[in-house]
Amino acid sequence: MPANYINTAKKLQTAINNKFGLKILINTSQWYSEDKNRAISMYTVKQVLNNEKGKRSSVELFKTYSTVQLTLFFRDYWYELNGWEVPKDNQMWEDIKDKYAETEKNNQEET
Repeated sequence: MPANYINTAKKLQTAINNKFGLKILINTSQWYSEDKNRAISMYTVKQVLNNEKGKRSSVELFKTYSTVQLTLFFRDYWYELNGWEVPKDNQMWEDIKDKYAETEKNNQEET
């Protein structure tokens, strides 16, 4: 896992939090895979929200096992927040986003 992807994602996270006053978190969880004989990491991006009563809650924005996908998510989010056109330069990434959105839509319909 190249460290530069996670570092780039964290720099974008910091830029988003500082410029837009958001509270975006990257949660990392790990477990050991017997099949692969190594630790597996999952990255979950959440936004912390405050309600009118001052209570905090969090909303999951994205979840992935890939540091590349994590970085691409933050790149796209940065573009969206700035009101810029989001790059469509990577068809594989576009397919992953569509599949993730469809999965989330199905999960919300079940609840």
